[in-house]
Formats: sequence, C-alpha cells, structure tokens
Amino acid sequence: MVCILILNWNGYHDTIECLRSLDKILYEHYFVIVGDNGSSDHSLEKIEDFCINENRLYGKIVLGSGEELLPIKKRMTILYDLEDNNGFSRGNNLMLKYASQYQPDYYLLLNNDTIVEPDFLSILVKFQQSHLDFKVLTPLIHYFYDKKMIWNGGGDIYWGFRKYHYANRAASEVKEKEYISCTYITGCALFFVPSLLMENKNIFTEKFFFGEEDFELGLRLKRMKYRMACVVNSVIYHKVGASRKKGDFALEHAYIYYLNRLIDVRDYMRKISFVCYQLLFYLNVLYKMKSSYGLSLKEAWIFVKRLRDDLAVRTDVSKEFFSFLFSSKITL
Repeated sequence: MVCILILNWNGYHDTIECLRSLDKILYEHYFVIVGDNGSSDHSLEKIEDFCINENRLYGKIVLGSGEELLPIKKRMTILYDLEDNNGFSRGNNLMLKYASQYQPDYYLLLNNDTIVEPDFLSILVKFQQSHLDFKVLTPLIHYFYDKKMIWNGGGDIYWGFRKYHYANRAASEVKEKEYISCTYITGCALFFVPSLLMENKNIFTEKFFFGEEDFELGLRLKRMKYRMACVVNSVIYHKVGASRKKGDFALEHAYIYYLNRLIDVRDYMRKISFVCYQLLFYLNVLYKMKSSYGLSLKEAWIFVKRLRDDLAVRTDVSKEFFSFLFSSKITL
C-alpha cells in the first residue's frame, strides 16, 4: 500500500483537481491523507463537500483530538485538520506520524498543485521493486501550463550548491532512458521507503519554517550514501509559472532563502570549508541583489551584513522569526 500525503493551505481548488487526477491512476493500492494547514478559505469544508458529492470513501481526524486510527481501504481519503499553519516541513511530518501507524509500503509526498499521469505511481513502485538500492524517487515533473517542458528532474548537490537536471528544457532532450541518478529531490513529489523516516517518524528537519527542507534532506541522505533517482517515464505536471515574478515581500523571501541555506550548509560542512563557502556565497548574493533586485551596492552590502549578523546568532529559522521578518519588512 502507498500512502499519498497532500498538504493544503488555502488551495482547495488545486487540491480537488489533484484528487481528481489521482482517481484516474492505474495503481489501486493507495490511500490519501490531505492535511490542512490552518486554511482561512474554508478548504476543509470545500474538500469534504467534494468527497460527499463524488461519493468518495473518506474519513476525518483533528490534530490533538485523539487522532483515531480509521479503517483504511484502497483509494480512501483521510482529511486531517492540522488546525494551524505549521509550515511545509512540520505539516508533512505531522501527517507522516499519523500515517506511519498504518505501516504502508511506501510514502509519496505530493504537492497539491500537481496533476498526475495515470501510470505515474505504477511506474515508481515497479522501479523501486526492481532497484531496491534506490530508496528515494521522484517522477519527472513537467510544467502544467507547458506540458512539453520540464520543471524538475531532480538534481545534484555540489559543495553546498544545487544543480538541477534538465530544468526548463524540453522533455525530448532527456538522454537517460530509465532514470536520472540524483543527490537532490524536490519535496514537490517525493516517493520513499519507510526506513528513511527518523525515529520520531519525521522525514524533514523542522529547523526551517519556510523552504530548505528538501535541500537539507538531500545533504543528509547524501552523507548517509542513500541512492536517489528521477524515474523519467513517471510523469506529473506542476502548476508553477515558468518565471517567478518579484512582487511584495520579494526581499524578505530572498532573505529567508539565503539565511536558510547558510544555516543548513554550516551544519554539514567543515569550518574551514564553510569560511570559503561564505565568501563565494556572499559575493553571489551581492551580485543577485544588484542585478535581480535593483539594489545599490551599499544596499546590497547592508543586506549581506544583516545575513552575517543573523547567521552568527541563529541556529534555525522559526515560524516566529519568519513572521517577524515579514511583519517588520527589511529596510536598507
């Protein structure tokens, strides 16, 4: 049995479309847990209405209210009220802790804004069963709005930096016939065996409220010498724009991204190597702040100096710090 975990936050339209696409898959031995991260748009009610109207087999549980173990049948959906915005890492970890009680054969974390091909899961299961040394897999993720183009085919981590495979290239350019070996896989579609769960049944660190969880996972699994792969014939589509627009809070999002990465890499790199890494990293940030965000050199330097100051005193990027940063905004 495969447990598919979908985290929802104010996105019931996408979640319902994702569930509809899962209804069409060929592999039948799965169940779905939809965790709602404290949505304010009545997502749980909307998704439950969908389940009722479509005569879906479903059940409901609430975090902290006993979380009874519901009888599971194939293709069943469990609606899990997580009551608060726990972030991506903790939201998925909470679902995994509940799901682990069913002892599924595999887990699949799937973004709610994805649409899947009918055979995608059959291909993943079959591949893992014939390649037991690969513990983590991902389908080849295409853009939803340009289905011939690849959004993500996994990637590799080199010295604290990440390189994607075939990103923004046509699917016809993929050279590998069966799989692409990886050391990094996005949390958008993460298929893995139960033995990867930590003792507390988590898969992700909870040091980062927003982002970085899949990069940390890649660093951790690379250190543990686990093999990962993108299975090229397993295909899903992600509703992401080909270019990310920079609007309100662009600087804050960039700041969180850079601070997350510095804290993360520091934990996995030798001290002398990290000193060299920081130099290259800060030079890159200076360039990005000037070229992509239109900051002056002085403003870019203030941005970098603030990163250095926060790195010196922080070991995580909590929900509280995240909320504070976005409520106060970055002034340069």
